[in-house]
Amino acid sequence: MPFGFRPFELIVVAVVALLIFGPKRLPEMGKSIGQTIQMFRKGVQDLNAPKAETPQPAIESQRSLESARLELEILERELARKKATTSAQESTQPQAEA
Repeated sequence: MPFGFRPFELIVVAVVALLIFGPKRLPEMGKSIGQTIQMFRKGVQDLNAPKAETPQPAIESQRSLESARLELEILERELARKKATTSAQESTQPQAEA
């Protein structure tokens, strides 16, 4: 028996519910209780189901920005090194008198 009730107890509960809520509201309440139980079960299944690790768009954009920043940093270092090399070569060359 559901919930450990015997048939006589279920009949008594059904009669009391019928007297309190009336014959029109009883099916509506049964439907809403059924939907609530269904939603609860679905929620529990969603919590227990393993979720696939998918990167979120914000994380992806942050990673791409970080990668672009690192590339820019590398280019700036290379440019500074070339400028230093060029200025060192210019300073070692004798200047032509005008």
